[in-house]
Amino acid sequence: MRALMHTAFFALISSLLVSMNMAQAGEDALYAAEAPDGAAFIRVVNADASGAIARASLGDKVIKEVSPLEASPYIYLPEGNYQVDVAGQQTSVNMKKNEFYTVVVLDSGEMKVMKDVAFDNPRKALLSFYNLTSNSGVTLKTSDGKVAVIDAVGPLDVANREINAVSIALGAFQSNKALATTSEVNLQRGKVFSVFAIDVGGEPRLVVAENRVDTSV
Repeated sequence: MRALMHTAFFALISSLLVSMNMAQAGEDALYAAEAPDGAAFIRVVNADASGAIARASLGDKVIKEVSPLEASPYIYLPEGNYQVDVAGQQTSVNMKKNEFYTVVVLDSGEMKVMKDVAFDNPRKALLSFYNLTSNSGVTLKTSDGKVAVIDAVGPLDVANREINAVSIALGAFQSNKALATTSEVNLQRGKVFSVFAIDVGGEPRLVVAENRVDTSV
């Protein structure tokens, strides 16, 4: 009797282990292979509210369909010099391994390459604030204006801050004047969140995106 109980117990454990392994395999299949060591990363931000970016060519890769006021995921390429081509407009970028870059496509069609920061702190979130407006000295604060989160950022510039995990509504301010606010943002540990201040019809708007890497491109 005891032998039968042991046999049934081990059969149950084996069955559970097989199920767990199959579940893990299924979960792994949801994700593309990781980027190779030494890769460089780049994404496109569409700061033009009037239309989508159909495609952005970078080396032998293409980022497709970036909607207005949205950021694409990062894609990876080997380090080196590249031409970024969007609707016939071109700009160059010298990409270094293990570094991150954002190409901002402005409403004029011009492009601005911005250097991002790499982040690997599982205990904090990273918040990056991009001032893509013509306003100088734009500060990111809590939406009520009481607490400064990132100090004043100039036009077409970016600043960063590591922050504890928190749910928070944010606002862009010039001096004490609120330019735009967000709904509540859930900042999670180990992740990077970008906040873009973008001119839309002469009025700033805040757009929030969680940074992601797409290794399927």
